[in-house]
Amino acid sequence: MRFLIRLANQGGATPADRKQLTKTAYEAVRNFGADLGNLRVSSSAVEFDLLLDSEDKLQSSLKAIEDKIGRLLTVRKLDGESSPIEKTKSIRLGIDLFNEERYWESHEALESAWKIATGDEKEILQGLILIAAALVHWQKNEKHITLSVMKRARDKLASHQARYFGIDIPALANKLDRVLEASRPEFFKLNTGI
Repeated sequence: MRFLIRLANQGGATPADRKQLTKTAYEAVRNFGADLGNLRVSSSAVEFDLLLDSEDKLQSSLKAIEDKIGRLLTVRKLDGESSPIEKTKSIRLGIDLFNEERYWESHEALESAWKIATGDEKEILQGLILIAAALVHWQKNEKHITLSVMKRARDKLASHQARYFGIDIPALANKLDRVLEASRPEFFKLNTGI
């Protein structure tokens, strides 16, 4: 069984602390036969996949991890099919998750809308998905990959001169240009102007 776990980043950890946090979290759960992967660090949370052979071990694993890293924020079971979400709700959810620095989940929500979009909308959604993917890599302290994926996102968005769900796409493309020119990834919000 696989769960997405999010804990409060109470210690001010950064993506550079990812390896040590992975080791700490693994040591907390290994006695329960658990494993973990894909640990990511945002300014407000530490998130990772928790793999268990039985759901009976979930609560004890969570308690052990909370004691070592931080207060539990969310638990989401990742196994199984998720229900489809209407496109507009999926996009709004993706934007909200992005603005909470939940980039992996944002990517998933936006991808659901992208699959049924067409034309310019599909390209804009792909740009937003790429930004979320880039920031997932930044949460893993993978600077080179982050910048490479951000460049692809900027290229997708550069020709669009409108707002999309309140997001000023040209301003977002300019934001990506500044990040790329400085070669310094950073977490940011999608300003919806609402």
